[in-house]
Amino acid sequence: MIAMETIEKLSREKLPKITVLAGEDLGQYSQAKEKFLKQIGFDSSDLTYSYFDMSETDYQDAELDLESMPFFADEKVVIFDHFADMTTAKKSYLDEKALKRLENYLQSPVETARLVLMASGKLDGKRRLVKLLKRDALVLEANSLKDTELRTYFQKQAHQEGLTFDKGVFEELLVKSSFDFSDIQKNLAFLKGYKTEGNI
Repeated sequence: MIAMETIEKLSREKLPKITVLAGEDLGQYSQAKEKFLKQIGFDSSDLTYSYFDMSETDYQDAELDLESMPFFADEKVVIFDHFADMTTAKKSYLDEKALKRLENYLQSPVETARLVLMASGKLDGKRRLVKLLKRDALVLEANSLKDTELRTYFQKQAHQEGLTFDKGVFEELLVKSSFDFSDIQKNLAFLKGYKTEGNI
């Protein structure tokens, strides 16, 4: 199952203790991230969510929030965005001590928190952190899909949107979109909008 299909089945209530969203297909990753935040009901003004941009935040501040008890609910969702320490593509923001503390946390997460780690880029399977995450977390990777996976996913999407295609037209849409996830999504959205306005 591709990342987007798994995300479509998620909700805040179904969120595991640790979730990872990463991926090297940047178009698909950005859409997966947007969809994920929508599925879990993320609202920056809701105090049961904490959001940290890890490219700008000191890990100790984020860690303090992660391990503190929630004030307004039984549990909270803590999001570490731009968490480059999982990928090969970006430099690390954590020093060795902070990384070790996070690894310790992953092995014994707090009951009242749901941690979400997000980073564009390919997960670096050589890192101990990534090995722990792959073992213990729900890992969603928005990586390049095979043509058959793209075809199947977007056929389902088109059907759900009430779009039907004459023979060969859907295949032409894929070709014109260069089998690029983001471009196919945009073109289907355009067709849906066009249909809604009564033009087809």
